[in-house]
Amino acid sequence: MARRSGAAVGRLQQLNVLELAVACRAAEEVGNRFVLLLLRGASTVGDWPLSVVVGLVLLVTLGGRAMALWAAASLGAVALQSTVKRMCARIRPCDRPGGPPQRAPIPDRGSFPSGHTLHAVMATLVMARLTPMLAVPFALIAILIAISRVVLGVHYPSDVAAGATLGVAFGSILAVVL
Repeated sequence: MARRSGAAVGRLQQLNVLELAVACRAAEEVGNRFVLLLLRGASTVGDWPLSVVVGLVLLVTLGGRAMALWAAASLGAVALQSTVKRMCARIRPCDRPGGPPQRAPIPDRGSFPSGHTLHAVMATLVMARLTPMLAVPFALIAILIAISRVVLGVHYPSDVAAGATLGVAFGSILAVVL
């Protein structure tokens, strides 16, 4: 059994090296000031403004119960994401030697999973359920937020993939309940 766990650790280390290279390459590709500003803006929107907008839309369209459900789901998602971050204790790419520069504020220490992506995907699913014509714009915003987290040096690709997966889980449940 020790041999298997050693092999698994070796594969995880290889994944970390590969993902760090991807994050560094993504950060290098952003030489255009406008693109960098766009990505920083997307990252900022994914911090909390998107959740506030969805909560207000739910309040206006469906009432206080819907907003309370959104708030409860958001808090539950933050609690789970924070717990996983503490358990994994993955160092952010920008904090690694030879890593990309940090180009966005870091809300906490852990890298895995991406909370910004989680909330963006969750918001997309809820808004798509509420107003299907907004599904594509919200999906594009969620994708931009996820990409921004990698390009800005604060997450690895698997961090945003895990955040998106959690966002799908929470968003799907919430979309059914609403």
